[in-house]
Amino acid sequence: MPRNHHNRVGSPRRSEDQQVKPSGSVLLRLVGYLPPLKNRLVLALACMFGATVLDLGYGWFAMHFLDTIQEAQKAGTGFAPAMGSLNFYAGVGILAFAAKGVLAYGQQYFMANVAQRLAMRLRNQIFAHLQGLSLSFFDKRKTGQLMSGITNDVPAIQNSFTGATLRIFSSPLIVIGGIAVMFVLNWKLALVTLLCLPVIARIIAAASQRIKRYTAQLQEDLSEVSQRAEESISGIRVVKAFANEEYEINRFERHSQNVFRSVMRTIRTRAAMLPAIELVGAIGIILVLWMGAREILTVNSTLTIGKLTFFVLVVQKVAEACRGLGTLRTSLSVASAAGERVFSLLDQRSEVVEKPDALELQVPEGRIEFRHVGFAYLGGLPVLQDIDFVMEPGQVVAVVGPTGAGKTTIASLIPRLYEATEGGIHIDGVDIRDVTLASLRRQIGIVPQDAAVFSGAIRENIAYGRLDASFEEIVAAAKTANAHEFIEASPDGYDTIIGERGATLSGGQRQRIAIARAILRDPRILILDEATSSLDARSEALVQDALAKLVASRTTLVIAHRLSTIRDADKILVLKDGCIVENGSHEELIQVNGVYADLYRTQFSPGPELPPAPEETASEIRETEFD
Repeated sequence: MPRNHHNRVGSPRRSEDQQVKPSGSVLLRLVGYLPPLKNRLVLALACMFGATVLDLGYGWFAMHFLDTIQEAQKAGTGFAPAMGSLNFYAGVGILAFAAKGVLAYGQQYFMANVAQRLAMRLRNQIFAHLQGLSLSFFDKRKTGQLMSGITNDVPAIQNSFTGATLRIFSSPLIVIGGIAVMFVLNWKLALVTLLCLPVIARIIAAASQRIKRYTAQLQEDLSEVSQRAEESISGIRVVKAFANEEYEINRFERHSQNVFRSVMRTIRTRAAMLPAIELVGAIGIILVLWMGAREILTVNSTLTIGKLTFFVLVVQKVAEACRGLGTLRTSLSVASAAGERVFSLLDQRSEVVEKPDALELQVPEGRIEFRHVGFAYLGGLPVLQDIDFVMEPGQVVAVVGPTGAGKTTIASLIPRLYEATEGGIHIDGVDIRDVTLASLRRQIGIVPQDAAVFSGAIRENIAYGRLDASFEEIVAAAKTANAHEFIEASPDGYDTIIGERGATLSGGQRQRIAIARAILRDPRILILDEATSSLDARSEALVQDALAKLVASRTTLVIAHRLSTIRDADKILVLKDGCIVENGSHEELIQVNGVYADLYRTQFSPGPELPPAPEETASEIRETEFD
């Protein structure tokens, strides 16, 4: 049974990266992003308030214009005596329109500034949060779905939530202010108008519920489209190799059709809501006009044509505000649906947690000790069981075994890309859980089977191993990695731009760039995860020559598929079903005639010894590499 078990530091173990349910309302959490933007938001709201007051004031100018004309007609004095008043109201009206234009500009500008800064903060937070999650989170997620949070959900929040912020204040202000003005003008007509508001509110509530449901489905469908496009484009070589372009097109079109249907459901609901609100509002205005006209024609009525016009214009503004409340509800529904997805991502917690009092790992001698290490996903079968071995400083230790035995998992536990569920890993006697992740990983260089390179210049890819490296250090690392010659032969040398994921490079060239990156980092501990398994013989010879220079004087863990590459290892660990079943040198394990010997004979049948290879040096291969 495993001994000396160590649980992960902190809370009880959760499955890989666990989601913590969002606390409180999604919309309240979004509001929490606004305080740093309060100055701009206050300016936007101030401009909105001024523009709203002037908006309601248009009827006041119309009322005085019409009443002045009506009074002049009744007096029979002609237009001359009334011109002074008309000129005054006209001048005030022009100034009011100009002021409203300035305020409207300020409102749009400052609100757009708030919206863009909110979106930028969310994008940055999502990206930074993704960088902090452990590999187990990404193992179960699709890249397109994660990208959808940045490309789809954040813009949805930006366009919906921030646009709704102004309507939250302006629409209620117009409704409340407008109703107050209506009661001052004529309480009977105001009561008639108020009968329409509950109907409008019911229409808005019903439509908002549907739109929220449809929007959530739309975001899911957009995520699927992003995922399908990302997978197909990144795997375009495989698609073309199997002549499956038509299949990929049809599959993408099916997902795209789902997006279309989701969008149209939302559009149909919105398109039906607005005319329904307008119809109810129009019925209210017609009733007001009908009742107002009857009252004006009544003897000794205090209601004038100007006041009725003012009243109708206010009713129109209130109706528009009610329509704005309708779009406000739907906008908040969209923001809420997108926010749920964003916060669901932001609430994920990494399995690998750094202690608050973690120490800096100094440059180690390189002694690595696995003390009865076990690893398993929650609810899953154990991947590793009771892994116990020591790597002395400068030793080369190889791990071999059938596919799925747990070889790569062992390599991933050393830099804490995953967290051991049992036992502990120590470097120079220090538990790796007691040191900071950055200081631990600075001492480790990894050359994986499929070397990751980024779109950009070759020099930038090599410098990724140490960002402050000089150009001379980059060149020196490339020379040691046998990469200098092919880089110099490239169109722009070290400034040559390589395609996404190194599409313009061969597998051997990508591996040598990865090796140069590791050399530049100058790590004390080196992990080679089947670094040559996918290369042809010529590329493998060049890479092996570079690896030999890299391994010198470093503690090295080699995950090997080709057993010919690890015959000279100081120690070979044979893994089967997550357990070490054999341990020793190549010669010792051949003599044991166990699992390792069976693997060796399988690769080099009929005899146990590797057939002699042609004597061809790395320099000779370099000379013919581009022939």
